[in-house]
Amino acid sequence: MRDEIYDLAVVGGGASGMMAALEARRVDKDLRIVILERMNRLGKKLMATGNGRCNITNVEAYPQRYHGDVSFMAEAMASYPPDEVMRRFDEYGVVCKVEEGGRAYPTSDQASSVLDALRMSLDEKGIETRCDCEVSALRPQAGLWIIAAADGQSLTARRVIVASGGLTAPNLGGSPSGYRLMEKLGYAKAPCLPSLVQLKTDPARVRALKGIRVDILAESIREGRVIGAERGEVLFTDYGLSGPAILQLSRSVSETMPWRDPPQRAIRLHLVDEGEELVLERLRARRDRLAARPLENFLTGYINKRIGQTLVKSVTDLPFASPCGELDDRALAALSRLLTAWDFPILGTMGFDQAQVTAGGLRCAAFDPRTLESKAHPGLYAVGELLNIDGDC
Repeated sequence: MRDEIYDLAVVGGGASGMMAALEARRVDKDLRIVILERMNRLGKKLMATGNGRCNITNVEAYPQRYHGDVSFMAEAMASYPPDEVMRRFDEYGVVCKVEEGGRAYPTSDQASSVLDALRMSLDEKGIETRCDCEVSALRPQAGLWIIAAADGQSLTARRVIVASGGLTAPNLGGSPSGYRLMEKLGYAKAPCLPSLVQLKTDPARVRALKGIRVDILAESIREGRVIGAERGEVLFTDYGLSGPAILQLSRSVSETMPWRDPPQRAIRLHLVDEGEELVLERLRARRDRLAARPLENFLTGYINKRIGQTLVKSVTDLPFASPCGELDDRALAALSRLLTAWDFPILGTMGFDQAQVTAGGLRCAAFDPRTLESKAHPGLYAVGELLNIDGDC
């Protein structure tokens, strides 16, 4: 890098970095702006969002759907709401559509087209980009910022926006580099943990159910108390539980990690939406009505067949070929409890390579909520996933 002065250097060429650079250009068309990206091209993570469709924003992005230093974001949300985000993308050539749950996608259904539009907009607006450029240090000097790269080169900028993202998807650019830059300057950080991530259970309890999807109510349980609930798809895997409902609940598990002396944690699945007593009555009637049917099919037609067989096997030692009429009331009572509240003790979460978002990050109290500028270092800003704010799925 040549020894020259930029008006603005953006550290990180992901979604927040590209948008920050474009917004700066909107404010002043004469600014000399450069984006410094450690990967070999911009926006790699963007390609994976929304299962390759790019979930641009959510029209229901209310503060109550966020976690961390939520009060900090009120002014930012008010000045840059989802409608404004979609208007910006329309200017860049990306037309948005809103689907179930308030999710906004490009009408092209292609994350690649969103990235193309952002890259073209950067070029059209004369914003310089430098890839394969990992920033290793930031140093304030006489009202300017000296930006050192890992390869020994440096540049100077009047202002710096750190938009280096979180720890998720390390193969696509997830890295602790931004946190390290800011910690060297004295900024505090809330512990970073994987969120919107799959949960691990005893593999023996789920292995036989691998691949099954059910649309049910799931609850997060801590020390016997319900601390979160989500209705939606739950996916059984060979390591535990996944699916949208589980991802939504995963933060309630992650936020108390690491576990030195963990209280009891579990995910409770409600396979049916009726009370235990009513379900017991239904099971008794079912036993009498289908008395000659083989036990392996006792719950077939009521819930997923493989799940039903797993539950029946767990409450009785009778062979599957036995007639349903041989089920005793004790087994039926146990079965009704499982159908209305089936608990899976949680052993932990999958890692950042599987997570969709990083929970934790830089403590927002160090920054001005109106501008995201550092209170201690004028001309230094932190944005995006780097901050201690994360949202629901």
